[in-house]
Amino acid sequence: MEEKNITEQESLVIIQQMMNKTKEQLFDNSNLFLLWGFAAFICTVTQYILIKINIQNSEAVWIAMPIIAVIHIYIVIKQRSKIKVQTYNGNAISALWTAIGFAFISIVFFASQKINILPTIILLYAIGTFVSGKIINFKPLVFGGYISFLLSIAIAFIKDENQLILMAAAILISYIIPGFLLKKEYKNQQA
Repeated sequence: MEEKNITEQESLVIIQQMMNKTKEQLFDNSNLFLLWGFAAFICTVTQYILIKINIQNSEAVWIAMPIIAVIHIYIVIKQRSKIKVQTYNGNAISALWTAIGFAFISIVFFASQKINILPTIILLYAIGTFVSGKIINFKPLVFGGYISFLLSIAIAFIKDENQLILMAAAILISYIIPGFLLKKEYKNQQA
């Protein structure tokens, strides 16, 4: 079989097609940003309210997250059966979020030692959304990452349960808003 030499222009077209395929797959997974965004946002706001009304063990609301992880795994398995092409960028994004998932699991152990984990959680939101946004060149994710980086620093100057307000803001800016924008762009591409 004879190898065909391709021009620089043809090479750029192939690269752009692979980037678009990765972006399309991530847009199709905008539901995951929304799933995690709404779950974390609801848990954050619920915990804040429970603290304000003096309910003990308010952190118990976070028990919902393993349930969300099971839903996430189900969605990913279902989606993977539909993906016909594995792309480098798609694999990179998958590896990034798998590593961040393991980091979140590790954080649970920090919390059991009464260490303030909220700055670290916001920092992980920042890293995940910033890198994903850069890989697919989607500015709302990059912007959400930048803002979450700033919020992970700002939280050091906020006391007690009011830190949960900054965490809710980070979730809104880095997950929920970009998730809706990803979904909207995906629908526009499909039309």
